Amino acid sequence: MEFIIKGEFYRGLNVYKNNELLLYSKFKHRWFRGDLISIFDKDDNLLVEVSVSGMENSEYLIRYQNKDLLETILSLSRNEIMFSRNIRFKLSQAWLALINPYARVYYEEKEIAKINLERFMTFRQFSLHLKDENFIYINELLVYFLLNQTRDNTE
Repeated sequence: MEFIIKGEFYRGLNVYKNNELLLYSKFKHRWFRGDLISIFDKDDNLLVEVSVSGMENSEYLIRYQNKDLLETILSLSRNEIMFSRNIRFKLSQAWLALINPYARVYYEEKEIAKINLERFMTFRQFSLHLKDENFIYINELLVYFLLNQTRDNTE
């Protein structure tokens, strides 16, 4: 199963499957208060809003979670997210952005997805290849990727 994630600098990212919008993120740079990342579903429902401060060792503060539409985020870091019901993803990125696969995603210590960076400059496009068509935590996986990469889209 393939998802396309694309966006322009300072605009956030959009997630598509078969050219249909599934999720999107918005980014707001805020001096001295931490940048704000908001993730929405295709119906414009806010799923989660996170404040991010720092550069390499980013600190994440969860400001809002829609617990009716998304599993509760228990912890969030640059390389890992933990949701309720013991749903945990780890992201391993390449040292150089131009080397594919750009990143690999792990669930229960097994690689479940590869992410390639298709374009880079003022516009980025990723392709996320999910190995298991029946994987049930797709929304959580995509939300994590957006939380992880939306801010990188501006650096």
